[in-house]
Amino acid sequence: MTHLVLDVLSRVWPFFLLVGAGVALVRLRLLDGRMTQGLSAYVYWVGFPALLIHSLSRLGRPSHDLILGLVAYACIGLLLMAATVAAGRTLGWNRAERAGAGMASGVGNSAFLALPVTASVLGAEAARLAAGVVAIDFAVLATAGVGLLGWAAGRSVWRSTVQAFHNPVVVAALGGVALALLDIALPEPLDRAVGMAAFSGSPVGLVALGAALGLSEADNEAAPATAPVVLATLVKLAAFPLLVWLAVGLTPAPPLFRAGATLLAAAPTAVNVFIQTRAYGVWPRGAARIVALTTALSAITLSVVALLLTARVS
Repeated sequence: MTHLVLDVLSRVWPFFLLVGAGVALVRLRLLDGRMTQGLSAYVYWVGFPALLIHSLSRLGRPSHDLILGLVAYACIGLLLMAATVAAGRTLGWNRAERAGAGMASGVGNSAFLALPVTASVLGAEAARLAAGVVAIDFAVLATAGVGLLGWAAGRSVWRSTVQAFHNPVVVAALGGVALALLDIALPEPLDRAVGMAAFSGSPVGLVALGAALGLSEADNEAAPATAPVVLATLVKLAAFPLLVWLAVGLTPAPPLFRAGATLLAAAPTAVNVFIQTRAYGVWPRGAARIVALTTALSAITLSVVALLLTARVS
């Protein structure tokens, strides 16, 4: 057992070391806000879309059983986002708090952090099967989250949701899924270029995430209310993976997919949530706090989930 624990930790913690490197670079003043924006722009427009296209296009046409597993994941994510918004209304939160916490409770850092961890801990096949979850996160849950932000900002929910499809991340997710469903391969030179950008996306994204967290901590704005931050954190790190494990288990999806989907569900809140809330002017400080808290805690919780899943599938 001790050997298994050490093996899982050795595979998971390098990803958090890259996040820590981003924080350290900011603290040492080797990265400032403008440089971090440059890193984020590269990840947003090149690295992340390339990673999604590269991974999702290789998913292949999902089987009927796999589709049912993906539907179960999507339903749990949407249900938890809606439940967080409903709980916020009961607790008297304002619209911005409800929308920001709702999006943060559902959209995880699955592509940059959890998917590479899945490949490292559970193997390449588990990561391949679970890659469809990344599409759900960024083509379904993120789109719903953008709709919530539009609602909180006083804009049309429908128009805000439609505008999400202009987002390069959403477009890349849909494009990768389309290539997989149509069984179309990119021309070899283009595929190599996309692959090179994809391999850079994860490490650069993790460093950019750490830098964004370091800058948000250095900000002197008033702290957000505690209750929305705590509830969204509990939903994202505890309720989401538990309910995904149970829900996917009710479908005929492969056990390896169930394990991979659960590990991706345990991912911390995506830094993309902070970027979107800042763009809409809807509770960005609260979103930054949730990203920071879930990322810090997931260094432990993600390792524990990975350890439990490794023991179960081995």
